[in-house]
Amino acid sequence: MDQTLLLSVLLSQLCWSVSLDLQYHFIDKKMSWSEAQSHCREQHTDLASVNDMKDLKNLKAAANGRTDAWIGLHQTSDNLTDRKWHWSQPTVRYKEGDSPWKQGEPNDDRGTENCGMMDSDGLWNDHYCRTPHCFICYNDSSNTTVMINDATNPRTWLKAQQFCRTHHTDLMSGLDQYKLFQKQNLTLPSRCWIGLFRDTWGWSDRSDSSFRNWNTWLNFSYCMCSVLFLSTTPKTNLKGSFVLVKENKTWEEALIHCRHNYRDLAWSIDIESLKQEVQADIRDANSEFVWIGLHFACFFEAWVWVDGKYVPETNENWKERGGSECGHVAAVERGGDKKWVKKNFMDKYNFICMRR
Repeated sequence: MDQTLLLSVLLSQLCWSVSLDLQYHFIDKKMSWSEAQSHCREQHTDLASVNDMKDLKNLKAAANGRTDAWIGLHQTSDNLTDRKWHWSQPTVRYKEGDSPWKQGEPNDDRGTENCGMMDSDGLWNDHYCRTPHCFICYNDSSNTTVMINDATNPRTWLKAQQFCRTHHTDLMSGLDQYKLFQKQNLTLPSRCWIGLFRDTWGWSDRSDSSFRNWNTWLNFSYCMCSVLFLSTTPKTNLKGSFVLVKENKTWEEALIHCRHNYRDLAWSIDIESLKQEVQADIRDANSEFVWIGLHFACFFEAWVWVDGKYVPETNENWKERGGSECGHVAAVERGGDKKWVKKNFMDKYNFICMRR
């Protein structure tokens, strides 16, 4: 799958130059991720890498309130066998041989399991990232671990990470902090999140930073090339918000066409007013299915619109539930009930774009 697949709104990109501290430069030009990468390598050093929360603060300052800027984080493979384990704290490196996994773990037992937990016996296992659980934070200032067990508000792995970074330092990461937790004799009530995660993402400059700062405001956001922020929801009071393109293209080609000529591949069409308009438009399609801007995000094990909003598999618009996997994207049936169907991203169909 091409690295520029699943773009967010293109407005600009952030470059960095070599110095003692990373210096970020906001480039206010419309480019694809690959074009932005080439520009940064020619004019600066590379697309922006982020190593910690300090870098992130400086990155946001360089953007100065402007949104949707490319950074150097991109998916290097869509093959699940290429996933690598990391710790949430970017200064801590994961060591395979020293990791106290429970026997048979990690094993993707319930499908794609990309986040790590610790059982009450102190051993680790992989788990579905979107399941709410207790979690363990690390506080660097006191060199202590803190177990957060709020039965009224358990958190997904991403939200646990966000909590720990806001109120402490980060999720517990590495063997030293693991041993520290054991010395504190804290009793786990059940399985709790720790700072382990795995993905197939990497930085443009090939640095080995494990720093990630994924959005959690609608559970998960995703794109093959990462942007700093996401865009707003569409207006629902517009007439003629969409245009049907009667050309057969792959999902990626359709996305690029819509981004170049209109606004985007159609998203959030589960909003009733938009749904009705799209269903009326696609009656004139000359392909059996019509692409929309919905795709399965492998790392987050979830369906999301290209603007980043999460869509549950229980959504009433799906023709069939379950069976989602990497490489799946969504199309709408031209006939019948015009339900959403899961298709391979290399299939070719008509598509529907959002107007600007």
